[in-house]
Amino acid sequence: MMILIWFVTCIIFAFVNNLLGDSGHALELFAVLSGIALFAIHKLKNKIKLTK
Repeated sequence: MMILIWFVTCIIFAFVNNLLGDSGHALELFAVLSGIALFAIHKLKNKIKLTK
């Protein structure tokens, strides 16, 4: 699970860095997108556990 979280975080970072570069809002966008991704992974993990 940790590898999945690390992989998703790296993809989000690369996307935000390419999109906004050195903009002041890049860190804010990275934080919001990371939070949404972690929430989605948590919900997906719970759904998978319930089906087993």
